[in-house]
Amino acid sequence: MKEVSIIILLLFVLLGCKTHCPEFPANLNYFPYYEGQELKFTNSKQNIRIFIVSYKEDSKAYSFAWNCKCDCSAESGFHTTESQDSLSIKAAFFRFSGEKYISSVDIGFRFQYSYMYGDDLRITLGIEKSVPYDELYKYLEDTIIIENENNQLVKKVVIVKGKGLVSYTTADGEEWELVE
Repeated sequence: MKEVSIIILLLFVLLGCKTHCPEFPANLNYFPYYEGQELKFTNSKQNIRIFIVSYKEDSKAYSFAWNCKCDCSAESGFHTTESQDSLSIKAAFFRFSGEKYISSVDIGFRFQYSYMYGDDLRITLGIEKSVPYDELYKYLEDTIIIENENNQLVKKVVIVKGKGLVSYTTADGEEWELVE
């Protein structure tokens, strides 16, 4: 009987203990897009660039076995349709280690031209202390600016909570603003 109890306990430990990772928080809506949505940008010369959102995802909650040496992550992201003659955008927001507390947030954009050439802009927002996951919104600004002067395609992006990507500046200094 003792052997059966040990086997049941081992099965419970191996099958019942899991790390639970939460879904992407709805109150951090930095990419309020849907698939098929048109994002139109214009510059000072009244030129227009149009991007079509081809993929949009906010991650759902998931679990993995307790003995997995894995990090949790919750992500919100989008891709635009790639074409031969325009930039495409791929963005990801929010990765963290641990289950309940967060100490930093990563936000990244990848701009690509003609399928082959691209630049990454990424920023890690350090939080002064580890904060509860469900209170992260209190520590993030409504406007996030990512800059990198060394990029060859895009050197700056501006993201606004509830609006998404509102502007980006190309390497030649031309600013493209979202047409609402």
